[in-house]
Amino acid sequence: MGREVINIRSSDMVAIVGGSSGTLGEFAIAYDEGKVIGVLQGSGGITAQLPQLITSFGKDTGAHVIYESDPRILIYKLSEAYTTHHYKRPSCFCDDSHASDG
Repeated sequence: MGREVINIRSSDMVAIVGGSSGTLGEFAIAYDEGKVIGVLQGSGGITAQLPQLITSFGKDTGAHVIYESDPRILIYKLSEAYTTHHYKRPSCFCDDSHASDG
């Protein structure tokens, strides 16, 4: 289980395709870390449940979740989101006021 945390923390963007409990765990880590996350709609597994799960979390981690059914467009949107906005702050902070706290 530890490798998932290392894998997600060392990633700038995360793509969720299908999956089950392991993928859900990786999604949860990415969401808590405030990553840019792409969800390939229609790929099966947990992808259909993610919108409801995010709503049930009730917290803003700064994660940016993008839904798309075309894999090429999804990768484009992930890259665009990262290069235009998300790279400007550490992914584990929701806003700049927390970054100065150490």
